[in-house]
Amino acid sequence: MRRLPPLEGLTLIFLGIILLLIIFFYSQLPQGLGLLARFISLGLVALALSKVRKKWTRVRAIGILCNFSPIFFVIVVFEGLGDLIPYLRHDVDALLIKLDLAIFGVHPTIWLERILYPPLTDLLSLAYASYYFIPVLLITILYFWGKEEEFSLTIFTLLLGYYISFFGYIVMPAIGPRFTLACLQTAPLQGGAITKFVIRILDLLEHNKRDCFPSGHTQMVLISLWFAFRYRRPLFWIYLPIVIALVFSTVYLRYHYVVDIAAGFAFAGGSLLAGPKLLRWWVRGEIDRSGRSCSSSPPMPLSPSA
Repeated sequence: MRRLPPLEGLTLIFLGIILLLIIFFYSQLPQGLGLLARFISLGLVALALSKVRKKWTRVRAIGILCNFSPIFFVIVVFEGLGDLIPYLRHDVDALLIKLDLAIFGVHPTIWLERILYPPLTDLLSLAYASYYFIPVLLITILYFWGKEEEFSLTIFTLLLGYYISFFGYIVMPAIGPRFTLACLQTAPLQGGAITKFVIRILDLLEHNKRDCFPSGHTQMVLISLWFAFRYRRPLFWIYLPIVIALVFSTVYLRYHYVVDIAAGFAFAGGSLLAGPKLLRWWVRGEIDRSGRSCSSSPPMPLSPSA
């Protein structure tokens, strides 16, 4: 795998594991053949991109396509997991509910009913939806106005974080308190048109509903916040209040249990620790094969045009 560019190599490792799961559980998957075809096709696309990256990325448009391809893979893989995860094991919501109760003595989403306030709900709905833009805005700024190493490390760590969170969804599938605790809620979310629009769009776009543990929203915005702090401090100060509101919104809007948030912090920390080391190991292998010295710390480019 170290012969492949880091982004495509990381994607192929994850796709390989998913394909092994599909093969192993094939008899209990209603769409087994379709899933095989879908993830094999994604693997072929990743292989093709790795070839294109090596030969053509000095062409600006192709370089942009290759370096921002993780956005495509994250979206398509996440949606594909919606047809796989429900058939691998039972949901673990009961366990997560017990953990929240053991820690707090109450259901946090129900306790928060006492502060329901329509303008606050609308504001937190916007904060929750900002998750889809925070990482993309960061890597765009780093790509066009940053340095090659900054962009390379950030997007590699983000991609690693997404794939790690996807493993969490597979191992600990959960649909969240908005479904499991709905019968206990005594008041609906009091929001206006903004809240209704955000909920409707998310329900429409997110085919994979078993994405609670860890809280990917928490994990990925924390990773983004860290790299904004390191590389674009003004952006960090813009992100900080949004991220705080977003993390709170995951429970207020009844999407997550609090233990999901704790897992999101832990998964973010693990991604930030593993990402730089894994990328450095990967690039060092490329330098070793090229015959160049690797006695000093190597740069971490993803392509010549990054």
